[in-house]
Amino acid sequence: MKNVRLIFAAVLLSTALLIAAGWPQSASAADVNFTNLWVGNVSPGSGHIGVDMWWPNGGSSYLPCHNSNDIYYGACILSNADTVSYYKVMHYAPSGTDFPFGVFVDNQNSNHCTSASWCKNKSATTINHGWARLISDISLEIYPYDSDGQYNPSGNTIGGLRIEANSFPNFSNGGRYSNNVGDISLPQLGQTNVGKLNGFVTENGVKVGKNRVSFDVFQRDRTRTSSTGYPLAGFTLVKNNSDGYYNTGPVPSGSYRIYITDTQTNHKIILDGVNIFHSHERLDFKLEQRCFGYPNLNCTDPA
Repeated sequence: MKNVRLIFAAVLLSTALLIAAGWPQSASAADVNFTNLWVGNVSPGSGHIGVDMWWPNGGSSYLPCHNSNDIYYGACILSNADTVSYYKVMHYAPSGTDFPFGVFVDNQNSNHCTSASWCKNKSATTINHGWARLISDISLEIYPYDSDGQYNPSGNTIGGLRIEANSFPNFSNGGRYSNNVGDISLPQLGQTNVGKLNGFVTENGVKVGKNRVSFDVFQRDRTRTSSTGYPLAGFTLVKNNSDGYYNTGPVPSGSYRIYITDTQTNHKIILDGVNIFHSHERLDFKLEQRCFGYPNLNCTDPA
């Protein structure tokens, strides 16, 4: 263990020296032992961060941790709990983060899929997948906690963000790094250029029960930036409460794509280009209608 600590310290020292002197630029993705999204502190408050990664595949993107049939799916942190997982889940707090040197995508990870029916190799301890060599993109989705230590956007004055990197031009210590994202300041109610969407969900005029409808909200433009000027997008996941009411919590002002799912019928729609600029934006949804009542918006409704 002492030797491991010494080696790790030497790697960190050499990284610091290389950053100061300038990064070598000769990395090939086929040669790397890891890929790193170089990000700093997150504030205010505490929360967790879901890490996703992917690469091009036949004109689309392939996310191995969104595919429980992938032979290496067990390397994904939540693979034993569900058929869709993040790659890793990180954490931040006022005292710091558990990723002080950035977020790493490795070529091997511990096996987390040990008992679920979809697990491919339940007895494996380590999975050698080589994903650090394959990936083209890494994203971080930030889930801020409320005062009770829970993710509850509707009851929080702090909102989430999404960070995406698709370039890793810097090479050191056998790995490749993104440019420096810097520190991240989360949106808060009352700040300039922070809005909120809210409303009620009904079916045939009756307010729906708790958690009937889920809203996955992603900003299309990027109107917020990190301490280094890196673009950041709004992000939140919410469900309606027992009165049929929902609200997104604070998000950066801008244009949003919203995935809306009736969890009882699995009826899903997408609203694209929803503008959220102020703290009292409102859309009420009617589940019995096409596009849940908004066919004139940019709506995708397969029903």
